[in-house]
Amino acid sequence: MKQFSLLVLAALFSAFSCYAQNTFPATGNVGIGTTSPASALDVNGAISLKGININESKSIPVASDGTYVVASGARIKGTYMLNFEAANRVQTVTIMANATQFDYNSSLSIFTNTSYNNAVVMTNFRFVFSADNSVVYLVFDIANRNGGTSVTALFNGTGAYTPNWGGTLPASPTTAGVYPLVINMGTVGINTTDTKGYKFAVNGSAIATSMTVKLYANWPDYVFKKDYQLPSLADVKTYINQNQHLPDMPSEEQVAKNGINLGEMNRLLLKKVEELTLYLIEKDKKEQEQEVRIEKLEKIINNKK
Repeated sequence: MKQFSLLVLAALFSAFSCYAQNTFPATGNVGIGTTSPASALDVNGAISLKGININESKSIPVASDGTYVVASGARIKGTYMLNFEAANRVQTVTIMANATQFDYNSSLSIFTNTSYNNAVVMTNFRFVFSADNSVVYLVFDIANRNGGTSVTALFNGTGAYTPNWGGTLPASPTTAGVYPLVINMGTVGINTTDTKGYKFAVNGSAIATSMTVKLYANWPDYVFKKDYQLPSLADVKTYINQNQHLPDMPSEEQVAKNGINLGEMNRLLLKKVEELTLYLIEKDKKEQEQEVRIEKLEKIINNKK
């Protein structure tokens, strides 16, 4: 009997000791694992939630080191913000897959002043909108808190990419300050940040199994039209003597400075081939006429013998 009484007292003491670490007042802050809660709900320890609904636009400050996980089953309405300040070195933020749901017009923002070694990890993450499913917009926005740089990936069925604040998207630098790929305000540079005003620039050689260049200018089939004014060979010879290149073709200096527009160059070369074809046709016509005249002259000479 005495031994049983001691066990009961030990159990009551244990329960009292555990309860003493919690605070459940009728009004004021609630503490779990702490007797001095600093927030409406202050939990000193790990929390495991199988499902959570966040219905207000609130900021959730994270006040401890380690790993923060948004587990499957979370549902977010409004604006959901995780705020990691400079004093807190959160190593990883993981947003788990499958059942995490963001209602329409909701957003998730993660603010951190921690070192660059920290990471935000999305594991097979997907957004499920609970309204207006006919038009779905999914935005990933990476930005400095002061708005210095920003990268926004907008998916609405087309997979559009938008850099904000004049920012660039450099990919995997091979050496300090040298990026193999830079996307900047509608231009793409490979091994260069200066595209010279072009939409796509490659600093180095390139190879492709197929390439199509679509021209806005007229394809030179007009050369074969009856109203085309074919330059005389005498005029072409004069132009060559004065300029050391064919008419309409860029000079050596122009090519050295501006390079070659492949589509335009092919158009010009085809024009010259078509003009050359007309010259050959005209030359063949004259040769045939000369042969006829020669045959007539030979007959006249033979008749006089």
